[in-house]
Amino acid sequence: MKYRMETLQSGIRFPLLLLWTALTWFLRIFVGLFTRFSEVHDRRWRRWIVRVWGWGFKRLVGMRVVIVGPLPKPPYYLVANHLSYLDIFLLSAVLGCTFVARGDVKHWPVVGWVARSLHVLFIDREQRQDAVRVNDLIAHTLEQGDGLVVFAESRISRGLAVAPFKSALIQPAIDNGVPIHYATINYETPGTAPLASHIIGWWQPEPFFAHMRRLLRYPGFTATLYFGEEPISGTNRKVLAAALHEAVAERYVPMPHA
Repeated sequence: MKYRMETLQSGIRFPLLLLWTALTWFLRIFVGLFTRFSEVHDRRWRRWIVRVWGWGFKRLVGMRVVIVGPLPKPPYYLVANHLSYLDIFLLSAVLGCTFVARGDVKHWPVVGWVARSLHVLFIDREQRQDAVRVNDLIAHTLEQGDGLVVFAESRISRGLAVAPFKSALIQPAIDNGVPIHYATINYETPGTAPLASHIIGWWQPEPFFAHMRRLLRYPGFTATLYFGEEPISGTNRKVLAAALHEAVAERYVPMPHA
């Protein structure tokens, strides 16, 4: 009986989530018809649409958000730990930000088009010379008033600890003379639900839609965002990466797997 109720819950929420996403992206297309000649206005509307979409998303998946610390004011460069694709939805809802993503994402069906329309920056991490191009894009993004988020671990972790930050992802902020904000993401499920590492973490090789449907079988979870009081600056990328990692890890609560 319990399994049937969970399946029914997922069967209702999942199509609602798809419908909400479709409606907001139709809005994005419609607004784009009027803002395509002004990048500043296009980005401003994009930030608003992303937050509206994120608000609906977190309501439908049962995400309760707790925010500790001051939100950074755009333009900003922010690094955070990475536990799931839910991190993107969480930060989109709270900040209306854009992201730096690995290069192959722009070729994904549907997701790639959506990411491009949101001014996501793509980087080929296998090509060091691509850093020059990305640095120019980052500088332009900040000039246009956007907030930019980078997952400095460069991959989704198992949640046992915050993995070391890749200093190459810190260098663009140094090159552009921008202090770096930081945030720590934590997830917690209620006592009756499985552990957060089982239904929120996305470190296992599992298709996106399969994971999402499983997540939607449960009533919800809590996402806590700790924002640093002040950004951190530096000129040595390795030292700065270590300082940011320490600051993020200090507030991180490991997700148990047992």
